[in-house]
Amino acid sequence: MDFTEISSYIQQLMLPVIIIIGIEFILIALYYFFYYRKQHSDQNKQIHIKKLLICAVFIGYIVFVFELTIFGRGTSHYLQMNLHPFSSYIEAWNKYSLRDLQNCIFNILMFIPLGLMLPLISQKFKVFKWLLLVVVSATVSIETYQTLSGAGIFELDDIINNSLGGIIGYQLYRLVASIAQNKKVKIKSLVGNLAIPLSMGLIFVGINIVYAQQEFGNLAINFYTKSNMSDVRLSTSLEFSSLPTAAPVYKKIVNNDGVEALLQQKLGLTELNTQVIHNDRELLLEDKAGVQYTLFISSEGNWSLTANNYTPEQTSSAGQKPMIEKAQAIMDELSILPQDAAFTVLENGEFEWNLPDSHDSNIDYCAGDLTLGLKQDGSVYSLTYSLHKYQFIREVNILSPAEVYEKIEKGDFPQIKINALITEEQLVIKKGDQLEIETIELSYMYDTKGFYQPIYRVSGKFNGDIWFTLIQARR
Repeated sequence: MDFTEISSYIQQLMLPVIIIIGIEFILIALYYFFYYRKQHSDQNKQIHIKKLLICAVFIGYIVFVFELTIFGRGTSHYLQMNLHPFSSYIEAWNKYSLRDLQNCIFNILMFIPLGLMLPLISQKFKVFKWLLLVVVSATVSIETYQTLSGAGIFELDDIINNSLGGIIGYQLYRLVASIAQNKKVKIKSLVGNLAIPLSMGLIFVGINIVYAQQEFGNLAINFYTKSNMSDVRLSTSLEFSSLPTAAPVYKKIVNNDGVEALLQQKLGLTELNTQVIHNDRELLLEDKAGVQYTLFISSEGNWSLTANNYTPEQTSSAGQKPMIEKAQAIMDELSILPQDAAFTVLENGEFEWNLPDSHDSNIDYCAGDLTLGLKQDGSVYSLTYSLHKYQFIREVNILSPAEVYEKIEKGDFPQIKINALITEEQLVIKKGDQLEIETIELSYMYDTKGFYQPIYRVSGKFNGDIWFTLIQARR
C-alpha cells in the first residue's frame, strides 16, 4: 500500500477508537461532576483526573493496535516464521523501495505511544527494565498469536522494530519530563534521549549516499536466505564453460512527452479531461464525430489509446488488404514505428508490429510491440504502444555458467514462488530433496535505477516439478 492507501486505512480504523475514547471521556466527565468534586476533601480516595484521561487514551491506543495486528487479518500464515534479523531492511535495500521500508517504519511508530504512556500511568514503568519487559512481552505475544492463528508471520524484525519503538517512546517521555522539571532544554538530555532516532536518520542518509554513488541499481533477486544443500541431491547432464565472459548493460529510455499532442494532431482528437494516478496519466479524448477515447500513459513508457464503449468486429478476409494498407498509412502518419519491425495480422483482426529483445550487441536498440485495431470505416479503436528504446551503457564482467552452477551447489540462490499455489514451506530446501539443472541461460532484468542488467535464469526440476531461479550475472 502507498501512503494515501495507508492513510485511508488508518482513518477507517480510527473511527471505533474515537468512539471508545469519546465514551470514556463522557464517563470521566460524569465521575468528575457527580463524585470527584463532592469528595474533594478526601484526597486519598480520589482517582486523579489526569491519570484517568491518560488511561482512556491508552485503552483507545490498545484497541487501535489490536485492529492493526489481530482483528480481520485472515488465517493464511499458519505457523509461518521468519527468524532472520533485519531481513526486511535487506529486502527494502535490494528493492530500494520505500514501500518495503514503510512496514518497518510503521512497526516502530506503532509502539512509540506504549513507551511514552506507560511511565505516565505507573511509577513502576519509569524504571527502564520494567518498561522494556512489558514492551517485549507485548510484541512477542502479538507475534505468537499471529503465527498460531494464521493471522500473520512470526517475524523477528517485528519484535526488533516494536521494541525499538517502545524505547524511543520511553526516551521521548524522559525528554519531556526533563524539560518540565528543569524548565529548559538541556543539550545533554536532548541528544541522549533522541540518540536512537538521530542515529536512524544518519544511517538512512548514509545508505542513500552509498546508493547514489553506485553506478548501477540493486536487484530484487538478491534478497534471499542461503539454502543448506549438504543433503540435497543435485544433478545435471550439462557441461558448463568456466571461461571469463562479459555482457552489455543497457538503460531503458522513457520519453512520453508529446504523446497526447501527437495523437490529437494526427488523429483529430480533443482533450476533455486529465487525471494523474500514481505518476501515470489518464486522459479523456474525443474525435470530431463525438466518439470518446481513453488515453493511458504509463510512467514505465507504455501507452494505450482505446475507444470507449466499442466492441471490435472481425474483418473479413476480402476486406483485409485495404485495412492493412490503412494501418500502414496510419503508422507512417504517426512516425512512431521503427522500420525493421516485423508485421503480423493477429487472429482477432488487429495488426501487430514486433521487435525482439536483441540484447547481444553493444549498441542501442529497440524492443517490444505495437498493436493497432481499426474499425470497419478505417478509424482507430485501439492503439497500444509497448516499444522501448534501450541505450547501451557499457560491458561488464559476468559470472561464467560454471560459477553459476557453483552458486547452486552452495545454496547461494533465491527460491522463487512460480505460482500462487506454492506455499512458503514448499520453497524451503531440505534433506532428501532432488534438484536437477537443465538449462543455464543469460537473460536480463531491470534494477532499481532502471538499468537493464544481465542475469542468469537457471531452470530444471525440483522434486520432479518445474523449477527455476534467477541469479545476478554481474560480478
